[in-house]
Amino acid sequence: MKKYQTGATLILVLIFLVAMTIIGTLAIRQSMVSLSIATNSQVQQLLTQNSDAALYKAENPSDLAYSLSPAGLFGYINNAKDKNKELVFCFRGDQTQFFSISQASLMQWKEGSNGLTNNSLGTRGYCDTSANSTTNWFTSGRRAVLTQVSVKFPTDTSLDNPFYDRARGSDSQKGQIEEAKRVKIFAVSIMPSLSKASRADINNCLTGRMNQVTVPEDKDPSTLTADQKIDITACLAGLNVPFTTQVSEYTITQDFT
Repeated sequence: MKKYQTGATLILVLIFLVAMTIIGTLAIRQSMVSLSIATNSQVQQLLTQNSDAALYKAENPSDLAYSLSPAGLFGYINNAKDKNKELVFCFRGDQTQFFSISQASLMQWKEGSNGLTNNSLGTRGYCDTSANSTTNWFTSGRRAVLTQVSVKFPTDTSLDNPFYDRARGSDSQKGQIEEAKRVKIFAVSIMPSLSKASRADINNCLTGRMNQVTVPEDKDPSTLTADQKIDITACLAGLNVPFTTQVSEYTITQDFT
C-alpha cells in the first residue's frame, strides 16, 4: 500500500513541477514582451525628441538672418539653379554651431546608377554610423541617436491652390506681388546600435538616397527604375533600422508692411 502511495506522490510532484514550469515560462515570455514594448516606446521617444530638436534649431529666430545669408541653411540653395537639390548635414552634439556650410553636402539628380550625385560639396555633411569613427556624429552624449537633416526648395506645385505661392503687400513706392518660396526640412533620426544591419549598409542609405526623389523637368518620372525610386525612408525600412522621419514645410516671403 505504501508503494502505491509513494508512486502517487511522485506523479503529483511531477504534475506540479510541469505546471510551475509552464507558468514560469509564460511569465518570462510576458515579461519579455512587456520589455520589448517599453524599449520600443523609449526608442521612439528618443528618435522623435532628436528630430524635434533639429527642427527647433532650424526655426530659431536668432539664427534666421544667418540662415538666409548666402552661406546659410536656406540661403545657400535659395536660387533657381538649386531647386530640388538637397542640402544635407549631420546634427552633431559636439558642435556649438547648428549649421556650417563647411560641414554640409549636396545631393542632386544626375544620371547614374541610382540617379543622383552626392559629392559636389564633398561628403563631410553625411552622418557616419561607423563604430570606429573618431568624430562624434551623435546628437547627444549618450551616443545612441544620430540625426541627419536635409533642406530642399521643391518645385512640385501640382497640389497647390491658385495663387498659393504669392504673397501680397505694398511698399511706399508701388504695390507688389512677391513670390513666396517654400522650403522643406527633413530630419531623419536613427539608432544604429539596435539594428542587425551593417554600418556600411546604413551609411549607404544616408549618403546615397534623397528624402524626396525629384528628377529634372526634362525627364519622365515613369522611366525611373525601381532602385532610383527608393528614398532614404524606404532604404532604412528595408534594413529594419529603428528610425523616424519628420518633415516640416515653411514659406519664406518678404514682408512689405
